[in-house]
Amino acid sequence: MSRDEDTTKRNVLSFINGPEPSIDRRFRPCPKNIFKASGDISKTSTIGEDRAMVYLRLRPVNSPSSSYKIAGMGNTLVVNNKAAMEKHFTFSAIFDNNDSQKGVYNKCIGDKIKLEGSFTVLTYGTSGSGKTFTLLGDDVNPGIVPRSIENIFTLYNSNINPHPAVKLQNARVVILEDELVAKEIISTHQVLTACGDITSVHKQFQQIICSDHNFETTVFDDVFVMIWVSFVEIYNEFVYDLLELSASNQTITVPSRKNLKIVSNDGKVFVKGLTQVYVKNSLEALKLLRFGLQRVTYASTSINANSSRSHCIFIIDVLKYNASGLITEISYKFCDLAGSERLDKTGNVGSRLKETQRINTSLMILGRCLDAANNLNRKKNTEVIPYRESKLTMLLQAPLLGKEKIVMVVNVTPTEKYYEENLNVLGFSSIAKNIIFKPPIVKQNNLRFSFFLEPSKSGSAQNAYIEQLLEENILLRNDNDRLINEVNNFQIRINSELLRQEKEIRNELVDSFEKTLTATKEQAENRLKQELECQKRVFESKLAKVKRAHIEQIEDLREELQ
Repeated sequence: MSRDEDTTKRNVLSFINGPEPSIDRRFRPCPKNIFKASGDISKTSTIGEDRAMVYLRLRPVNSPSSSYKIAGMGNTLVVNNKAAMEKHFTFSAIFDNNDSQKGVYNKCIGDKIKLEGSFTVLTYGTSGSGKTFTLLGDDVNPGIVPRSIENIFTLYNSNINPHPAVKLQNARVVILEDELVAKEIISTHQVLTACGDITSVHKQFQQIICSDHNFETTVFDDVFVMIWVSFVEIYNEFVYDLLELSASNQTITVPSRKNLKIVSNDGKVFVKGLTQVYVKNSLEALKLLRFGLQRVTYASTSINANSSRSHCIFIIDVLKYNASGLITEISYKFCDLAGSERLDKTGNVGSRLKETQRINTSLMILGRCLDAANNLNRKKNTEVIPYRESKLTMLLQAPLLGKEKIVMVVNVTPTEKYYEENLNVLGFSSIAKNIIFKPPIVKQNNLRFSFFLEPSKSGSAQNAYIEQLLEENILLRNDNDRLINEVNNFQIRINSELLRQEKEIRNELVDSFEKTLTATKEQAENRLKQELECQKRVFESKLAKVKRAHIEQIEDLREELQ
């Protein structure tokens, strides 16, 4: 390459070879829009693929900064600062102070629950930017989670099974036996009893949600739906169960709680020993949500009086059991990420400083995972996603690998005070938007009870077959009851015979002990008599000897006196 060609190449404006600072700003290169550079999403995504949906919510403030402006079609945020160039960030939608919780839910969730697909909802942002309010809301403005709960139970209202017949154990679908069903019912009752009564709050939520949305009930033929709820917290890289009943009625300190282990089984991640509660309506699910939130770790900092010091994930697992033996697993995860913090803003020390370090480290690893997933989608290389470096990314392995859809709501406080933090948050969200979701292939589970259902047909033949199975089940239960009665009677006879034999043995032992004691007593009395006689003879001999000695002394005295 000649020197002129090399010089011409270096003179091309770019971020590496930028112009001199003295050049007019109008002629400087504009920052490249990462979303426009990758082309139209609908064109770059292949058939059956979908990209992550990333939304931005601006927290209402009294005096918003002029550095944040919404441009374009209402989905582009322009960030400008006197000391930096203008930057553009594009989102699926942007919410400001004019958007209510209803509008946020309609755009972020909408019909995703009805479309029968697992997804994960993340709220991300700086501390005090409104993440928890977006996800949970308050008593007057319910957030994404309460609305999703009402949507789920309204959708499956006609098909919810009254008893927990199927459960996810160690990431595998298991059909529960009668004893395990009874055990789950008792466990569920104990947990729900410990939650307390929130009927009035639930009714208020239902009225608000029903007035905002028109959720419809879908009737699925020959389908039984079972819904399980679990709640997990990640605090200082320790995983805790927020629905654990063993310590529900006492004050819990973080070191005294049991740290759970995250395990992977056949590519599916689960928390070993995590409590799963079977719920039949939205009231029970809301009870568990409120119960778990009371045990989440909160603390006060200089920028947030009620700052969450941990990541918490509320999980709803929906299992749909078809009469043909097909079980569909749907998982909804709602993750409230702890806010990223800067030490110069919070001034944290001690345990608060340690919490901040762990939070920022886990969020940094999450950003690395999103970046690696983005590179994996674009370059088709073998780059490894480092999700094992953090407990949070381990639990979010499915959405990071594109196995589940991901919805991220980025919360930003549009003030000059948080300018640097907001740039980091916005850059983080721009990476997350390029994650591609590839729908999994639905496979029929080979269950050990599936062969009972293979002969079943649709219509009257299926009903007749079901009635036949029910009759056989009744006969087997009757035989089982008869056998149990026989076993009980036989056990009673054995117990009575054992009692009789025990009584006889006890009587024989008592008689034998009485005879032994009598003989021992007689022997002791005889030995005592003999000993007394011996002592008597010894005493008499000694007494006689003493008498003789006295007599001799008296006689000696008499002789001396004479």
